[in-house]
Amino acid sequence: MADSGVEVVAINTQPFYNLQYWKTFWRSLGAGDVLWAQDSDYSAIAAYNVLNLGTTIIINRQGRIIYRDGGVTSYNKLRAEVEKAL
Repeated sequence: MADSGVEVVAINTQPFYNLQYWKTFWRSLGAGDVLWAQDSDYSAIAAYNVLNLGTTIIINRQGRIIYRDGGVTSYNKLRAEVEKAL
């Protein structure tokens, strides 16, 4: 998706799981590569008011949040929301 200007960032907010754990889990689902980050000081959680695991946030090119949910997002829903943002 990088060629369309879309970048996916997965942020680990669970300090007791390292990034390798999540990468292995992610790949076990057949998911593609994403950029991984560790939120060890909880700054991303605070900045985006993340209240539960599995939160999905889509930020447009202007830096505005255009979509968010607090649970598992289906692929079809995520794709539709990303396409709206492009």
